[in-house]
Amino acid sequence: MKRKAFEMSGISNETRRNFSVAPEEVSIRRRGVQGDSLIEPVPTYNRSNSENIIQGTNNTWIVLGRDRPGEVASGYNNQTGAGTIDIVVGRMSSDIQQSIINEQSFRQEPLAVDNNLAMDASRIYISQKTDVDANFNLANGNVGASTAKAAIAIKSDAVRIIGREGVKIITRVDNQNSQGAEITSIPRIDLIAGNDDSNNQPIVKGEQLNEVLKDVITRLDELNSAFDSFVTSQIEYNNTLMTHDHPSPLLMFLGAMGSGNPFAINNGRVVMDPAVLQAGIKSMSMTQITKVDGIMNKLKSAITEMNTTMPFGAKEPGSTGVTVS
Repeated sequence: MKRKAFEMSGISNETRRNFSVAPEEVSIRRRGVQGDSLIEPVPTYNRSNSENIIQGTNNTWIVLGRDRPGEVASGYNNQTGAGTIDIVVGRMSSDIQQSIINEQSFRQEPLAVDNNLAMDASRIYISQKTDVDANFNLANGNVGASTAKAAIAIKSDAVRIIGREGVKIITRVDNQNSQGAEITSIPRIDLIAGNDDSNNQPIVKGEQLNEVLKDVITRLDELNSAFDSFVTSQIEYNNTLMTHDHPSPLLMFLGAMGSGNPFAINNGRVVMDPAVLQAGIKSMSMTQITKVDGIMNKLKSAITEMNTTMPFGAKEPGSTGVTVS
């Protein structure tokens, strides 16, 4: 749900009252028209003594201090080597309040807020030492959680990384981390949607996938050829068996006895079995259909190979814009 373009609900009663009774020529210059000042709710930040703050009038902050993901004593605030620059826009954006009602006196009192990584609108958090994954409640993934190490975190409703001449995500460019410890392996890159790493799987490389697809299609083509050879042989065998006859001593004897010609009855050969002939005709029809299907399958395999493994293929899986190592 979108908010109003001019939202006054979080402003203290005193500010709202002053705004309502101010002359129109004064209040109109507080509505942000043409770059004029804009009255809007801005929470009071619970600043620590060691922090240097650059603050704008519209809930914009740059805090120079030490690691502090939450209240004043959070993070590595009491340790050396934890210098932090916290750039924040829209503190407590989802529920901005400048004041709170004292339950005993029933009076409005100023409300001071700490860093809230969940409710603050946009943040770039740059720290020399922090638990970045724990602070932002991030899934471990295959990379794992970073603990007490330098980190940069960017968080907002929508984040865009734009490079006019390319974008690279690279791990282990140095042999040591920021604390001087040796990096002994190549850290992974995790892409985790929905902060759910329960089913993280390796990404596919397009060129290697092409080689695998080519091998599979080649094996299928070889199997198709072997099956076609078998069907052809089976057709020849079925045709021979279906029309097979051979000399019959009994018929030749009967022919010789009856007419003196041993070939008088069916040329002296056995009579073809009608059941065998019927089964043979059916088998011939089916094997011919199978042979045609095999030829069509071979053609389809060739088209599939062209579409999926060739650079010009309509379904070629390799990306032309994104590569992985």
